[in-house]
Amino acid sequence: MTPRIMYFVLLASSVAACSTSKPQPVPPLWSAAYSVPYTVMADCLAARSVGGFTGIPRIQSDAGVATVTLSLDDGTQMAINYVIRQTGSGTSVVEWRRLLTVGGWEPIDAEAHARADACGNS
Repeated sequence: MTPRIMYFVLLASSVAACSTSKPQPVPPLWSAAYSVPYTVMADCLAARSVGGFTGIPRIQSDAGVATVTLSLDDGTQMAINYVIRQTGSGTSVVEWRRLLTVGGWEPIDAEAHARADACGNS
């Protein structure tokens, strides 16, 4: 096998391996448990703005999961969201996730946690 053919075989193998691997999920920056049903928590989090962003709720009742994605005023969705999971009858766990890692986003993490605490205590 010539070096050129070997190069193309290795390149094709690499591309195939990359295309079949699943991207790793981003771990939550924080999570917390609440004595509130997940649908009530999702609606509350969507109704309260965080860092000037509005929330768009998506409830998947068959899976017991809801997502509240933050968006700009023009409707552009950001890679920032709450994931709310039903953990029992009337209880839920909230995870906070954001893909944005540029400096200056840390205050929104604390604000998001405070919002979840407020919704969990209402």
